[in-house]
Amino acid sequence: MMEQAELPQGWAIAALGDVIHKARPKIPADPNSQLPFIGMDHIEPHSFHLVGRDEFSKMKSAGSYFKPGDVLYGRLRPYLNKVHKARFEGVASAEFIVLPASENHNGDFIKYLLHQQQFIDFAMSRASGDRPRVKFDVIADFCFGLPPYDEQGRIVDKIESLFAQLDHGEAALRDVQKLLARYRQSVLKAAVTGQLTADWRSQRGASNWKMIMLGELAEYLTSGSRGWAKYYSEKGDLFIRAQNLKNDQLELDDIAYVTLPSISEGQRTRVRKGDLLITITGANVTKSALVEKDPGTAYVSQHVALFRPTREIDPEFLYWFVVAKAGGRKQLENYAYGAGKPGLNLQNIREVSLSLPPLEEQREIVQRIKASTSRQEAVFKEIKHQLQGSAGLRQSILKDAFAGKLVPQDPDDEPASELLARIRAERDAATPKKRTRKKATA
Repeated sequence: MMEQAELPQGWAIAALGDVIHKARPKIPADPNSQLPFIGMDHIEPHSFHLVGRDEFSKMKSAGSYFKPGDVLYGRLRPYLNKVHKARFEGVASAEFIVLPASENHNGDFIKYLLHQQQFIDFAMSRASGDRPRVKFDVIADFCFGLPPYDEQGRIVDKIESLFAQLDHGEAALRDVQKLLARYRQSVLKAAVTGQLTADWRSQRGASNWKMIMLGELAEYLTSGSRGWAKYYSEKGDLFIRAQNLKNDQLELDDIAYVTLPSISEGQRTRVRKGDLLITITGANVTKSALVEKDPGTAYVSQHVALFRPTREIDPEFLYWFVVAKAGGRKQLENYAYGAGKPGLNLQNIREVSLSLPPLEEQREIVQRIKASTSRQEAVFKEIKHQLQGSAGLRQSILKDAFAGKLVPQDPDDEPASELLARIRAERDAATPKKRTRKKATA
């Protein structure tokens, strides 16, 4: 954190709680409510985007009331970086902290302040529990350089101008991703329906495919255990969670670690090369990954199923079948969303049906899928790299913004110290004073 002497002209050191005194209170469930509801899944991770809403009248538990201009901060799993500035009145999940709008601060400035990596790191360092979360009293201690009110607006305008340019470039990259994904699904459809190897079969004679359920092809099928929060550590054995499968690949850049008290503690959920992992709860439900190399000592969380195939099915063929829309993906999605969960159980996975070719043809299909999609996979990786670079550039912009380097200071602005003094005065005036009893005289 910057010292006062290092701050730009007119800035002052402040804690978030100095600017925003308290979060909005929660309200009880109300079956007659007309207010919309925002859940955790309705805001995209690492962005401000609202991707859906529901009705508060359907909810069975209390929620966090909000008004237009309020900032919603997702306190559950702070690393997801879910921040949103409300445009309408409503109720959010109790997993959101609602920071009220005020004439004394710029709501968009607060939104971007919470979005910066420095704040994410701060929140994560103070989060606790198996599902890490923070409270308002904790994030209220976050200290930062507060610019004058008018400069807050100029900073926001500059951030949004630069972010709009990045949005345009990222949208073009995601359009290419969608085209590549459609192409891949067309290849996979041909693969699981037998069209991809029709010529191969004609050269070798008829090849019998048989209808079978995935449960018959599982040497072992289980899911992770609950209550492993007590085993979390800074280093140790890998702990694979749903977010590590979000792109249908095993991604270890956001991996958690556990240290178990005994070697037998997690043997049931220990991962091996050749295992198929399937997300069974949450926003990434049905996302899958093949463990392509020895992961060392690694375990799955309760949100991930571990499928160990028999020798009757090639692990790579199994993976491509499960991620194919025309194969296992659609069946799993129907199970997951059929009862409005979303979620899967192990029996759902066992009941997925497929037409299974002989092992030799499975391996031929795998080779043809790889040959058809290898160039597209290289483009996918390059797009991912560019999107990561864009995300890094956004954080660089925010770092400059909150260091006073993004826009020039104006000596005519009211200093932030006076703004803080006014906020304190208004707060003191609004705080009821305690009555003191006079001592009785003899």
